[in-house]
Amino acid sequence: MLSRGTKGRNKGEFTNLQGVAASTNGKILIADSNNQCVQIFSNDGQFKSRFGIRGRSPGQLQRPTGVAVHPSGDIIIADYDNKWVSIFSSDGKFKAKIGSGKLMGPKGVSVDRNGHIIVVDNKACCVFIFQPNGKIVTRFGSRGNGDKQFAGPHFAAVNSNNEIIITDFHNHSVKVFNQEGEFMLKFGSNGEGNGQFNAPTGVAVDSNGNIIVADWGNSRIQVFDGSGSFLSYINTSADPLYGPQGLALTSDGHVVVADSGNHCFKVYRYLQ
Repeated sequence: MLSRGTKGRNKGEFTNLQGVAASTNGKILIADSNNQCVQIFSNDGQFKSRFGIRGRSPGQLQRPTGVAVHPSGDIIIADYDNKWVSIFSSDGKFKAKIGSGKLMGPKGVSVDRNGHIIVVDNKACCVFIFQPNGKIVTRFGSRGNGDKQFAGPHFAAVNSNNEIIITDFHNHSVKVFNQEGEFMLKFGSNGEGNGQFNAPTGVAVDSNGNIIVADWGNSRIQVFDGSGSFLSYINTSADPLYGPQGLALTSDGHVVVADSGNHCFKVYRYLQ
């Protein structure tokens, strides 16, 4: 168990941290939303670097909420208030923006097995799949509470079958779609019991296909199998969460979660 960060504007401090990503080379990336930057740490919590400045021009950030690492090493950032997705090199140099004029409020980003960029549009209640050059592959979803609808969707993860797993915040459920945007399954309902949610946020998938979900309103992390059956909780009792947002699995097999209410990120043991 590891905890890093306090409320503030300096290096290694956070104000409203949101999305989390973990790279294959042992880095943890945090979208520090109200500080308009991305901060990078080692798996053992050492601050490495940060980049990003506030603004509304390409290459600047205005409430970054989601972060992902492309297989190329590029860093993908969902820029909520700029209504686009920015692509930076691994050392924080701006390269391109995609989705401008199409996105209303991108919250979560992920990368699929084809190198496509999955964007969860929180405001438009839909999911876009882009090529890295910005060309739309497909989009799916609309506002509502049906199987193929969302209410304020948050984050996305991709499993080994290249299926897309979305947390549907106000519908208190997790939904799985294939690459064509066809609905596969959903699980979860509103409540405090095993397998229930009070507004799910972060999501990740382990090598066995188990789905790890941050349960924001219940301040806990739940683990499900690939078909959505509840398996267990991550043991957070030694250092409880308050309003967890994004989460990811680190390259050394731990769970890292943005503990938004406590202005820090935490790394917990994860036993598959």
